[in-house]
Amino acid sequence: MWSETRRPEYLDGVAGHTEVKARLCEYLRSRPHTNVILLHGPPGIGKTTIAMAAIRTCEMEPLEINASQSMRSFDDVQRLAQSCRHTRSITALMRQDPKPMCLLLDEVDGSDPHAQKKLVEWMTSDDRRIPVLLTCNEVPRIFKDKPTIDVLRCYPPKPTDLVSLFPDQDVAKLAKRFKHDVRRMLQYLQYGESDTLPSASVPSDCSPEVLAILKQKMWIERDPMVESAIESARTSSRSHH
Repeated sequence: MWSETRRPEYLDGVAGHTEVKARLCEYLRSRPHTNVILLHGPPGIGKTTIAMAAIRTCEMEPLEINASQSMRSFDDVQRLAQSCRHTRSITALMRQDPKPMCLLLDEVDGSDPHAQKKLVEWMTSDDRRIPVLLTCNEVPRIFKDKPTIDVLRCYPPKPTDLVSLFPDQDVAKLAKRFKHDVRRMLQYLQYGESDTLPSASVPSDCSPEVLAILKQKMWIERDPMVESAIESARTSSRSHH
């Protein structure tokens, strides 16, 4: 996917977000990292890309973890804290790479609330020795008004910022259509129009037969019984002729 293969690795390739990029560099190059930074804003505008690019630009090694998938309990946070007790990763030590490590927790608003509480305790304690960047769409309540958690708002890039990414396109029109979601713009340009998948979820406690029927309804498929009846009617009609 272009949204992955064309993702810039360093900040000089990231369009827009001038103030956020400057703040991240200031934070990552400072010592000690007493605070952590939380980036929030609409999906698809480049929060994770900016964070990863800033880490590499500041010559640090990123440890990227999807919090919505991995932070589901106190134990998950405890294991994370144990693995981040040193400023360099095990692989960096084995490579004799001097780059310090920076933790990036993606989609932290999708993590378990109990895990969020434990994360805040760890990030605001003296036990944390590495810099931490977090991303989310909506700031969880427990992360608000914490003096050691700097909340930075990421705004969608302006059309003028995106011209270099889409030089042969009507950028203003694209931005308006996809609400400045760069990821959706790239998907549209790569794959063209696509059907919108239904948002309904299938219940997990139904029989296989009911599940098959529900999937047919969700994907707007023709019922096989209806298809069979139509085919029978066609066959009967042909035989009469």
